[in-house]
Amino acid sequence: MKTGEAEHWLWEQLKDIYNESEAAKIASMILEHITGLPRAERLMKKDEPLVVGQSHLLTEYYHRLINHEPVQYVLNEAWFYGLKLFMDNHVLIPRPETEELVDWIVKDVRKAGKDVFERRPAEADKTSSLKIIDVGTGSGCIALALKKAMPKAEVWGCDASESALNVARRNGSELNIRVDFTGVNFLDEAQRRQLPTVDIIVSNPPYIPLKDKKTMDVNVVAHEPHSALFVPDDDPLIFYKALADFGKHRLHAGGFIYMEINEELGLYTTRLFKTEGYINVELKQDMQGKDRMIKVQKAHSPLHTPVSKGITSANKI
Repeated sequence: MKTGEAEHWLWEQLKDIYNESEAAKIASMILEHITGLPRAERLMKKDEPLVVGQSHLLTEYYHRLINHEPVQYVLNEAWFYGLKLFMDNHVLIPRPETEELVDWIVKDVRKAGKDVFERRPAEADKTSSLKIIDVGTGSGCIALALKKAMPKAEVWGCDASESALNVARRNGSELNIRVDFTGVNFLDEAQRRQLPTVDIIVSNPPYIPLKDKKTMDVNVVAHEPHSALFVPDDDPLIFYKALADFGKHRLHAGGFIYMEINEELGLYTTRLFKTEGYINVELKQDMQGKDRMIKVQKAHSPLHTPVSKGITSANKI
């Protein structure tokens, strides 16, 4: 089969599972991976036949894709905030909305004038003025993207899944980005209080009620890790309650929590953090116009100044 024919054939097979544009995108990703050629070069070489090894890969990938396996797992890769990440079914596939969450943090820190964006060789051992932890780090995408964008920040990532942490550590090693990944059951109060005190907490926690599973795409339900997706129907804010408690004990005064949320629970989530004493609660919509992110600030103690040199309300995020 010729290269051009192979891509068209795969697109035809995938149209029954995905819409035409998504099927075309996946077919292009597969052929680029198999041939090592970007689209422009494939167009010029569309009449060149696939070699035997490439044909075998095409067949293998086809069978996995029609079984609704996400292409990111098939290829063991996904792109996030300019980073190429190793990916397998122990971790969630990064979504564009989560890139918006990272971008919100980076822009806020830049606006606050924090000196964390460039590290000079002479500063390699300097203590960071900004400390960040990513709760439920999964593939490490958020933590690694933040560290890449802000090299002088000190960044941690925690997760309950050792398999997920192995993926995160692999990504950190392959990208040569230094993030400290650690195992923690965040719903265990004693365990989460062993984590470091920080200026920013960020999290994309599980937030989908189990009852919603039946309405979701089969490629998500059948292949992505349920522990990273679902929460009990009777306590959908369970992780946000834990984040609110964690912030009281491990967030510097004036520090911030940034979270991705269930679009249907935005008002309930903001109410939770207001009730817990957080201030400057901001609900933000994603590019699709859905309530998707929340930022909250820990109030300064009336009797004490902030311990951290990190972001404070004085330099307003």
